[in-house]
Amino acid sequence: MRLESVRELKNSLPAQLQKTFVAKRAAIGNESTAVAMAVARQRRVPSFFLGVTAKGKHDYRLAVRLQDHALENSALIEQIVQKAKGEVDVRYVGQIRARKAKTQAALWFRAKNRPLLIGSSVGFIGAGFVMAGTLGCFVKKGRSNDLYILSNNHVLADENRYRRGKPITQPGGLDGGHAPADTVAKLTAFVRLDLTKANIVDGAIAKLVTGIAADASKLTGIGTLAGVITRDLEIGDVVHKVGRTTGVRHGKVTAVELDAVSVQYDIGVVSFDDQVEIEGSGSESFSDSGDSGSLIVDDDMKGAALLFAGGDHGGSNGKGLTYANPIGAVLSALRVKLAT
Repeated sequence: MRLESVRELKNSLPAQLQKTFVAKRAAIGNESTAVAMAVARQRRVPSFFLGVTAKGKHDYRLAVRLQDHALENSALIEQIVQKAKGEVDVRYVGQIRARKAKTQAALWFRAKNRPLLIGSSVGFIGAGFVMAGTLGCFVKKGRSNDLYILSNNHVLADENRYRRGKPITQPGGLDGGHAPADTVAKLTAFVRLDLTKANIVDGAIAKLVTGIAADASKLTGIGTLAGVITRDLEIGDVVHKVGRTTGVRHGKVTAVELDAVSVQYDIGVVSFDDQVEIEGSGSESFSDSGDSGSLIVDDDMKGAALLFAGGDHGGSNGKGLTYANPIGAVLSALRVKLAT
């Protein structure tokens, strides 16, 4: 299928399926169309999402990702396959969660690092609980040479709940970080996570405090950061990351332009459009809990995406799939540029 055809189908199918749902509900339940439409809009249980994948070069397919086992072999999926004339890639991916950390043994990326290093443990200081995510990279604002940490909203801003100016520690609290001794930055800005509409990025920045040094270009175990990708990631692209939990991992892009990706956060289920899907190479997953915020780079060592979520199902190796925001959208939303 041509790429344009897949995109057109991906964008038109949700409305078509909702229309079918409304018609059936109104007929079976003896409801008015208005009532059936209201019920359809209120259905927020994660079920499936659509995107673009490929079988070969210039041979694109509709990516159908199922978050509910009940949809397998269902009439709904049969309808999607029929409308796509069989040119689909259907996979069960299960529940997708923000990649918050679990307690693990200390390695360099969970230890205290000075200067600060890309891929190391970082996080906000919670009231009554501890957490940790990943320091993705460093960015700058405007013409200033001041450095800011770039990571996820849920890593630096506690899903909209952390106040600007509050301390960010390295390592994160789950890895032994405490304020003020380990304070390295102050929360500066974040893109709000919105429960009522589609989101594009899960991002936040924190300005380094005076006297804290950082290595803005070293990707430990991978290479040297070489700037920002100037194209969109494509299906089959080889990518790499270093994160707080799994360290260095390699993978490949399996789908792009994924819409209505439902992700479980503490504040509720948040929907994302235009996301990138990645599977790990070999027998490993690409990420695990605590890798949220990791900068994903392509084979040219250029920043390409910001890791924020994943699940335990799917992928050709059965180790789960990772989801990421395109880096251009992240930098644009926060009005920053990559520092190297």
